Amino acid sequence: MNWNPRVATALLVVLATVGAGGCASSVPGTGVSGEPDVRALDTGKFPTAPPKIAAHLDDLGYARLEAARLADAVLSPHEVDSKYAIGASARVHTDAQSVGQYLAEPAIAVLLSHGFVLGFSTGSAEDVPSPTDAADSRQRDGLTVTVSRFPDATAAKAAAAELDAVDLGLNPENAAVSLPKYPDSRAHWRPAFPTLGSTTPHGNYVISVLAETRTADITRLVDATQKYLDAEVAELDKFTATPIGKFSTLRQDPDGVLVRVIHDKGVVPPPDGQGEVVLTLRGYLNYVQDQSGRFPVLQRAGVDRVAVAPSAFGFRAADDAAAARFVTDSAELGNAADRRVVDPPTDVPGAACVQDYVAPKDAQFRCFVSYRRYAALVLGSRLWETQQRAAAQYALLANDQR
Repeated sequence: MNWNPRVATALLVVLATVGAGGCASSVPGTGVSGEPDVRALDTGKFPTAPPKIAAHLDDLGYARLEAARLADAVLSPHEVDSKYAIGASARVHTDAQSVGQYLAEPAIAVLLSHGFVLGFSTGSAEDVPSPTDAADSRQRDGLTVTVSRFPDATAAKAAAAELDAVDLGLNPENAAVSLPKYPDSRAHWRPAFPTLGSTTPHGNYVISVLAETRTADITRLVDATQKYLDAEVAELDKFTATPIGKFSTLRQDPDGVLVRVIHDKGVVPPPDGQGEVVLTLRGYLNYVQDQSGRFPVLQRAGVDRVAVAPSAFGFRAADDAAAARFVTDSAELGNAADRRVVDPPTDVPGAACVQDYVAPKDAQFRCFVSYRRYAALVLGSRLWETQQRAAAQYALLANDQR
């Protein structure tokens, strides 16, 4: 089969280089009993007041919000089968061209011809692929999924059939395969290769699944695909899509979580396709690399909203104690040999900071803070700067008491 297996590696973090610095500044707000006076914290030149956010977006911004909503209805394969422990891919789609990273290039014309609205892709596997894996033996099980929305069920059903047909025809060795539980599905593989591609229409959606197994076992490939579809179809049935033409009714920060996250310029930009949105826990999980390690920590803390900014994340936990526990648990995640504990910002209660030796440079230092039911993660390339940003983030949370 000829589906495009090239997907962008998903990271836990969205990275940006932080360039601010300087001495401690005076900030608004005072401490209450048992809390520090945030005016005395070393926050450098970083803002400590809630950032401003626009009341209106352009059409692309609203489409990105709806695609981020769809992420809540697209299951990470890890939720379906815990063996898929490593996140490998996640992306919103507001244009058909971006879907070409996940499906064969001829799919773009098919999507356009049937009125593609938007979509979301995710994927996870037992392990990251090795460059030494042979083409017919990838030595891992994995699933990559794209859910595409169309104007109506008729368009979705026609698109699903044509998507499979154009991909099937790309290689004369491809052979059709049936999914017994899903008679409307189309699927194919190339015998002796351990992958199976399928397209399944469901209502206004098409669920495209690329399944991988260690060896070319068609029974295992079909079973893995149907197991995922069983769960995903149920999630789509529960999802209420925003009607076409009504995307402008959406709000960028409906729960007031994004404005609790530090933005170095004091302004929340429009959604950019990767960040400046608020995700549900399920939506966020799709972007996490260490899904088997981090998902339990998020669940224990009762996290239900995650705000994604360029170099910081905000988490709404179940309560104050859960947020504090989230800080402690998060700082201890990962291979102990790949990180070391570093000093947290001075006088910020409960803060925790680590240096991650294997992280990209812009995220090598990570500091976690919490205030009441909100927790935050800030990232940076220099310890002192990350400490200042973490102190400013704590002050922002303390100052924003709506």
